[in-house]
Order: sequence, then structure tokens, then C-alpha cells
Amino acid sequence: MERRGFFKMAAAAGFAGATAQSGAQVLPSPQPPVIERSNLNQPGRGKVFALITPHLDDGPIFAGGTVAKLLNEGYTGYFIRVSNDEKDSYNLTLGETVLANEKDAARFVEVAGLKKRYDLQYRNHGLDDISRMEIRVRLIFLFRLLKVDTILSYDPWGHYEENPDHYVTAQAVEAACWMSADHLDFPEQFEVGVKPHSVSEKYYFARGPQLVNRVVDIAPTIKQKAAYIASCKTMIGNMVRSENDSLAARGLRVPAFAGNSDAAIDAYIQAAFVERDKQIGAKYGLEYAEEFHYIGPDHSLDEYVKAHAERI
Repeated sequence: MERRGFFKMAAAAGFAGATAQSGAQVLPSPQPPVIERSNLNQPGRGKVFALITPHLDDGPIFAGGTVAKLLNEGYTGYFIRVSNDEKDSYNLTLGETVLANEKDAARFVEVAGLKKRYDLQYRNHGLDDISRMEIRVRLIFLFRLLKVDTILSYDPWGHYEENPDHYVTAQAVEAACWMSADHLDFPEQFEVGVKPHSVSEKYYFARGPQLVNRVVDIAPTIKQKAAYIASCKTMIGNMVRSENDSLAARGLRVPAFAGNSDAAIDAYIQAAFVERDKQIGAKYGLEYAEEFHYIGPDHSLDEYVKAHAERI
């Protein structure tokens, strides 16, 4: 993920101003967004979600607070990483970068309390050269195998996305969600015991403008989110050191970002991501928030079924 552009204008404008520009623009919506808050009654018990992103840090950065909320509410969570993240490190070789980010992915799963991760291992920044059908088939199998109820991923309708890994993943996820419920899509998979399975909820996030109809209050989980982001040490360290290089080229420095220490990484997370979530929350009267294009279960026949269904 190319997030190092977050602070290209930071030196002149100050970091708070730069983070405000990094948040996704909200497209006009016919209804005010629904505010989703934590539910201590564990409504997610027995349910399964999958976080599906091309890169390790996409989920922690854009949906980490919501991931923590769902886990706290009883969901079982899985992480599906589509690329091998070979392009995101500071002065490491491709092979060293793959290994470092693989170790960080394991750390993220452990820190978050996810049940398991699946690495599809496609080349980083090359997903637009891979058959979307191939990615889709693999996702369909995993949705059926894991009985996924809810997914979190990039918005296939997000605007002005420059990274092909993001929009290719988003399109494959969207198509896989509905095809996984069809008994005529890849029926050979049923030979190993999986069955058609419908994904009923989608939380889509975006870097650019998107339709926002769901806002999740992440004040109770903001510390968990920061820990998730910090677990992506190779990638966040790359952002910190690249930012320091950019500032130095303009004759500037931010002392809190000096070096590649845990303290520098934590300072960067607070300035870049926690502050951004604070500004998003302020738009909705919340302390911290994440924005989504949410697609929920289809309830169009509920009343008819209630009135006419019989026990069999």
C-alpha cells in the first residue's frame, strides 16, 4: 500500500492538517450514516468475519478499530492477505521484505486474536496482471470453508484509487461474496465437503471518495487499533524513515520521528492514524471513528416469510 504520500504536505501545513487531507471524502448519501457502537452483549458470538486485503497494514489502518470491536463482540476472525508485500520495506531486498512482512503478519494475527491467516502470495503491485477469476475462485473456497458471515475489505466502488492491488482485490472480493452462495459456481468444491455459503455483511473502506453509510465508533478500541498498526513494524518503519527522508530533503525534521525505534513508530501512528480517526469522529460527534460503505443482509422478504411461512 502506498501510504507514504500521507505527509507530502506536512512540513508547511503541520501534521494535523495533513492527516485531515488523508481521510476519504464522503460522497452525498440520501440518508445520514448509521452510527454503530460497541455491544457488550456479544451479538457476534457464533459468527465469522474475514478481513481481506492486498497488504498487511491495510486492515489495521482503515478498519482496525472495527476489527477489534467485532472480536470483542464474539466474532471469530480470519485474515486473508492477497499479496506477498514484497515492495514495502526500507532498504531491504525483495526476499528480505517478504520474510519480514510475513513475520509481521503472524504478529498481527497474534496481537489481534484472529484465529488464522491465509496468504495468497501474489506479487505485490502486480495484481492487475492476475486473473480476477483465479483470485475469486480461491476466495469463494475460503468463504465456503470458513462459513464467513461478514467481510471487511476495500470498496470496489471507491473513487480515484491508484494502487491496482487495492481495486483488483476489492472487485474479486465483491464478486466472490455473492458467487459463494450459488450451487452452480464451482460445484467441484463441494466434493471436499464445503457447501454454498452466503456472505451477508460487507464493511468496505476506501482511501478516496466513497459513499459512507456506516460509521463505527472506535473510541473503546482505539488502543487495540494502535497496537494492530504497530505490529506491522516493517511497513510502518518504512513510512517513518521515508517521511524523515522527505523532511530532511526540505531541511526539516520532526524529533519524535527520529530513528526507527518503537517510540518513533508509536509517535507516527498517533500523528498519522489516531489523529485522522479523531478528525473523522468529530464529524459525527464521536471521539474516534471509522467510515464504511456498508452492505447488510437482505431483509426484503422478512415480512412476507413471517406472515406466510409454515413449519416443515
